[in-house]
Amino acid sequence: MHKKSHRSDAYFKRPEGMHRELYNLLDRERNFAALMPTTTKNTGYCHQKARIGMRRVRPWEWTPFENAARTDGLKLNHWKRTDKLDDLYPFARFNKVINIPTFTDEEYDKCLNSAKWSKMDTHHLFDLCRRFDLRWVIIVDRWEGSTRRTMEEMKERFYNAINELHALRNENAEVLYYDAEHEKRRKEQLIKQWNRTEQQIEEEEMLIAELKKIEVRKRERERKAQDLQKLITAGERTPASPSTSIASVVPSSSMKKSHKSRLLKSSSVSNPSDHSNLRFPEFRSAGAHLRSQEMKLPTNIGQKKLKNIETVIEKLKLDLVPFGVADIVKGYNEFRARIVLLQELKHSLHSAEFELESLRTRYNALTGKTFDIEPRMRVRTTSESSITEMPQLGTEGAPMTNRTITDMIELTTSLPQTMRKRKAPSSSTSPSPVDNRRLRKS
Repeated sequence: MHKKSHRSDAYFKRPEGMHRELYNLLDRERNFAALMPTTTKNTGYCHQKARIGMRRVRPWEWTPFENAARTDGLKLNHWKRTDKLDDLYPFARFNKVINIPTFTDEEYDKCLNSAKWSKMDTHHLFDLCRRFDLRWVIIVDRWEGSTRRTMEEMKERFYNAINELHALRNENAEVLYYDAEHEKRRKEQLIKQWNRTEQQIEEEEMLIAELKKIEVRKRERERKAQDLQKLITAGERTPASPSTSIASVVPSSSMKKSHKSRLLKSSSVSNPSDHSNLRFPEFRSAGAHLRSQEMKLPTNIGQKKLKNIETVIEKLKLDLVPFGVADIVKGYNEFRARIVLLQELKHSLHSAEFELESLRTRYNALTGKTFDIEPRMRVRTTSESSITEMPQLGTEGAPMTNRTITDMIELTTSLPQTMRKRKAPSSSTSPSPVDNRRLRKS
């Protein structure tokens, strides 16, 4: 038996370069019945289009109207619905009239009489204010008095007259204040601001930028002053050192109270983010440990601080790793913490000295005078041969101490970097282990 071959329907082959996702969206059998019809009555769009012409047309009439806001009785025509012919003109409600008071001859003679303003000019001013609703630019343009007046003079006369009339009539009205001189200065400043040149605008922008820099430096000085106060406060107390006795494993009630009070005091004085106070390892768990481990420096200490500690200990001819006696451990940890504190204080003093030098230079440039900076406000540097020399202390402006250890601390010098030296090609140089290994492999 031969199988009956079914002829396949028309198949739309995917064009070259077309993505498979786009090809799957196509209807290869041209079956458009799956699309939702949009012209059906109930299964199409939810919101039907507006049906125009289904309702009865409302009648309109071309009728004359009169604006209630006008006083000249002008009549115009417009289209209006027949059911609203008796309604008032809707735009008349937007007409806001300012109530400008009037005055009699007796009131003028009693409180409004002035040597600078005549009675006729005052009446003319009030008429213009009433006519143009205090639009002062138009009032100045339409002024036809005996003397040419400025806008400030008109405003001053009008507001002073209003205040005098209210006071004469015993009306509890708000007093109107107007300063003509201040208004003149304000307009002059605006005119100067408008007439600035490009160079003046650039200079002003530069001054604003300099002002922002000064404010930033001011905030930085305040922050440094706060940090310096924290350092001074931290220097007055003893740095935390680990307990070294076995009795600390089972502390008594009195020791718990003292430890709690010490923790409260330290938390109120210092900030955990301050790096000037070294935190040595503590051993609170039961069991034995080497006391020399309590002298181990924390891992978060910087390289500069570590280098300064080693330099000071080396110059003072002390042991880097002393014996692990309880008193020595406590004193050694406290000594190294004081070195770090001195480094922070020296850095703050160096910044203060730099600012003083800058201020002295600016003061000399502005006034031609100068002032001396006291020795106690300078970072004194001495050579190694003069470490043991004692400077004269107790004089005015001199430092309180000889700053022997402070002079050993470096601020600007960085750690030496190990540089690789290139070997010159020579027959006398011995081959490296890597070269020997390559020779053996070959």
